[in-house]
Amino acid sequence: MNRTGALTPEGKRRLENLAKFWNDRVQKVTSDAALAQVCFDRARAAARQAQRSGRNPRAMHELAELLATWAQRQEDAEIRRHAP
Repeated sequence: MNRTGALTPEGKRRLENLAKFWNDRVQKVTSDAALAQVCFDRARAAARQAQRSGRNPRAMHELAELLATWAQRQEDAEIRRHAP
């Protein structure tokens, strides 16, 4: 990115390559579990990059909170399903 916030041609190409990489992986999945793994890998990679670049030092923590919230909702729904 340049000082105005616009993406440089190199930056644009890098993001396009990254999108292609992840989209190709998504296209190859054969199960929901594999899709979840690819999406988790993508989120983890984005969080690591955000931390390394200094853009978001809390990125991994924020990802963990998001996952914990989702898991809690699933667990709560399961408890309600079995409640008398």
